[in-house]
Amino acid sequence: MTNTGFEQYPPGVHDVLNILLENHIPIEVRVFDSPARQASQAAALIGCTLGAIVKSLVFEKQTLGDFLLVLVSGQNRADLEVVSQIIGDRVRPAPPATVLEKTGYPVGAVPPIGVKGASTLIMDADLMLHEHVWASAGAENILIKFDPADLLKLSDGKIENIKIT
Repeated sequence: MTNTGFEQYPPGVHDVLNILLENHIPIEVRVFDSPARQASQAAALIGCTLGAIVKSLVFEKQTLGDFLLVLVSGQNRADLEVVSQIIGDRVRPAPPATVLEKTGYPVGAVPPIGVKGASTLIMDADLMLHEHVWASAGAENILIKFDPADLLKLSDGKIENIKIT
């Protein structure tokens, strides 16, 4: 199913919005004149708490060479040791060129759903504390609103306590 009302959005955003529509998830999209590459920028633009912003972080597995997507609350940092223990392999943040090559999205625009090729998806437990969370829709200046339970279902992720304490 595709929606012809998405012509004004870049193709990567179409993919994300179509996933939401196909799964009957209510859509709220906000487009801004300025980019929201960092969680603090997104929170300021939306007018929400930093914790309600979803950071879609790409990590490389060191031995297997593939990558995983980790969804982290905007107020938190992912603990690499904990993430490594969860997946059973050492991980490191993917460099920007690798993020673009592997996901098709630049850093700051990686959406939390619809990223092809990610071997594992982990979702920060703190995201579930919010009534709604906001994430990139696949462009640096376009954000979408999720119920965290819908995000978990759509991402097929696992909730884990991964923040640095």
